[in-house]
Amino acid sequence: MESLLQQIQPVVQKTAQAIAEVIGLEVEVADKNFIRIAGTGKYSENCGELMNAGFVYDHVLQTGKMIMIEHPGFHILCKPCPNYQNCPEYTELAAPIIFNGETVGVIGLVSFDEKQTRHFVENKPWMVQFIGKMAELITGNIAEVAEEEQVSKNKKYSELNLGDLERRTIQKALEEVAGEVRKAEKAAKMLGISRATLYRKIQEYDLTD
Repeated sequence: MESLLQQIQPVVQKTAQAIAEVIGLEVEVADKNFIRIAGTGKYSENCGELMNAGFVYDHVLQTGKMIMIEHPGFHILCKPCPNYQNCPEYTELAAPIIFNGETVGVIGLVSFDEKQTRHFVENKPWMVQFIGKMAELITGNIAEVAEEEQVSKNKKYSELNLGDLERRTIQKALEEVAGEVRKAEKAAKMLGISRATLYRKIQEYDLTD
């Protein structure tokens, strides 16, 4: 089954690109299954595939808290990673995407050189605020999809209930006139429908007249 973020992948990708353009850093978004949903730059590769090293993201998913790693590869969360002490990333910020109280994904911002890192550190306060707003934007899109699915589910459930009610009503009417002369005509009159409609409904619901 697709994750919530997979269901709105095009929107997530556009959001990631917008973030990258505004802050000048590479961006990636992963869901709670560590599937890369979207990415920019080098992270645009392998979208839709399982991430190899998601140790920092796992921490964010577990805690629901944003975290900044100023020296990737040397942080305690990086120890299990095969790139420990040899990480190509200079700085990393990971923020949770929270929907209905559950962390459903992570947005990651990464710098890969000194210039990007300096820009990152100098503008950290507004970048943190901005990434939080972008996470809320993604959550808003998830909410819209979830609402549409619920409306569709409710409609289908309602249709099923109405169909079952109609079937049982017709069956009850047929039972009421069982053994009587012109029973179909009487059942149709009781139900307020024509005999033709009654016969069609009997066949549709596989009832015995």
